[in-house]
Amino acid sequence: MALRAKLLRMVIAAVVLIGANAGCPKNTGGGKPGPDPDTNSGPDAKRGGAKLMYINKPETDSVSWPKLLRTKWKRIDITVPGTQNILDCELRIDNTGADLNIDVFNSLGTQIGFSPGPAPNKLKKLAVQIDELGTYFVRIQAAQPKDESDFSALCAWEEKVEPPTPTPGPRPPRPPRPGKPDAPAPKEETLEEKAEKGTEGRIIQFSREGDKAVLVIDKGSNAGVRTGTEGTVLAGKSGREPLAGGTFRVTKVIDDSKSQAESNVKSIGKNNRAVLFLK
Repeated sequence: MALRAKLLRMVIAAVVLIGANAGCPKNTGGGKPGPDPDTNSGPDAKRGGAKLMYINKPETDSVSWPKLLRTKWKRIDITVPGTQNILDCELRIDNTGADLNIDVFNSLGTQIGFSPGPAPNKLKKLAVQIDELGTYFVRIQAAQPKDESDFSALCAWEEKVEPPTPTPGPRPPRPPRPGKPDAPAPKEETLEEKAEKGTEGRIIQFSREGDKAVLVIDKGSNAGVRTGTEGTVLAGKSGREPLAGGTFRVTKVIDDSKSQAESNVKSIGKNNRAVLFLK
C-alpha cells in the first residue's frame, strides 16, 4: 500500500509539472531592435537640418552605416530659370566596395528623383525635371548596413541667360548758337579715374560660357547695382588698378547681395576683387 501511494504521488506531481510547463509562454528568442543608423549623423540627418549645397559646385562629404552616420541631407536653391529646366545630379562613391543612394525632394518633402541601382563605375547619375523655382533637397544615404564611403555630389543647372539690356548711344552734339562759342566738352573720365570712385566688391564665382566670362559678384540691389551697371576687375590684392581687359557689364541682379556680369576677359587668375561704377 505504501508503495502504491508513493507511485500515485509521483504520477500526480508529473502531471502537474507538465501542465505548468504547457501554460508558460515560450521565449521565442526575439532580440531588441538595433540602434538608429543615424544616431551620430548630426542635424543634417533630417531634411530640416540640410546643409546648403551650391548649384554647379561639387560637395564632398561621407556616410557610414557601421558608425551610425547613414544619412546626409543637402539643400539647393534654384533662383534662375534653366534652359531645359533639368537638374542633373551626379554621385561619385570613393569606396569601390560600398553602395550609396542619391534621391531628390521638392520643398514640401515629396520625392521627385529616385536613386539608380548599384553602378559598376561607382558613378550614379540622376536627371530631374524642375517645374518651378525654389528650394530643393538632395539626400545621400548608405544603402546597406555594411556600407560606408566618402563621396562627391554635384547638381548642375544650366541657367537661362537673358540678353543684356541695350544702352542708348551718345547724343549728337547740339549745333552751336549763333554768335556764341561752343562750351568745351567735358573731359571723359579714364578707367583709372572711374575705378578710384567706384564701389569695390568680391568675385565669388568665375566661369566661362562660350567666348564670354561669367562673373558672380557679392554686390546686389542693396548696393544700387542694376542690370547694365559697368565695372572692371582689379589687379592685385590691394589698390584700384584695373586688370587689363577686365571690364564687365552686369547682366542680371540675382538678389540683394549678388549680381552676375559678363566680360571678354580670358582669365582673372588669382584676382578676385572688382569695382562697379554705380550711378
